Amino acid sequence: MIRASFRKVLKNFTLNVELEIKKNEYAVILGRSGAGKSLTARILAGIEKVDEGKILLEGKEITKLPPEKRGICYLPQNSYLFPHMNVKENLEFPFKVRKKKPEKEKIKKLAESFQISHLMKRRATEISGGEAQRVALARALLSEPKVIILDEPLNSLDFLTKVESVDFLKRLKGNLTFLHITHDPFEAKELSDKIIYLEGGRIIFTGKWESFLKSNGELPQKLSAFSF
Repeated sequence: MIRASFRKVLKNFTLNVELEIKKNEYAVILGRSGAGKSLTARILAGIEKVDEGKILLEGKEITKLPPEKRGICYLPQNSYLFPHMNVKENLEFPFKVRKKKPEKEKIKKLAESFQISHLMKRRATEISGGEAQRVALARALLSEPKVIILDEPLNSLDFLTKVESVDFLKRLKGNLTFLHITHDPFEAKELSDKIIYLEGGRIIFTGKWESFLKSNGELPQKLSAFSF
């Protein structure tokens, strides 16, 4: 689904990434702050440009395409719902930006499955963080992307809301390709089909969570930087 091999050089940091994510796989990029996780996400989404390398989506090179033409939906840590719109208007936006009439039945069914039907008339500023995440994800799905990138999506949530959000994301697995960026091993363990561990701008492990825990000596200070 996604194949990428690229290099990005900043003033005091170099990112060298080579990764592959299969169709309908839930991949998690795990690493400490400053490892290059969000930079990797923004490059894949087209927000940042590479210095060298290629990005392929379904065999088509998208390296130089703008974000809106990539088929990748990038959701940053803050959901960026439109504050002047209510939830219903936010969900209708993906249709309007494509100059299409909003599909009311599709929106209704998605709102029901995301448990946000009761929020439709509320403004984005009047709902909780967990609710905003679900609305933003529903809006992303309505734009019909090939890949959704979630950049630290649960970072600002309290633990119980995070657990609820993780359970919700689990129900979406297998139906779409996800790339989830996090420094939290709980999210990685619970959600990942594949762990991509990033350290100092390099991927030093790719595989299942169980293999990640068993890899002795391969991961610098493995998990010592994390708290469970």
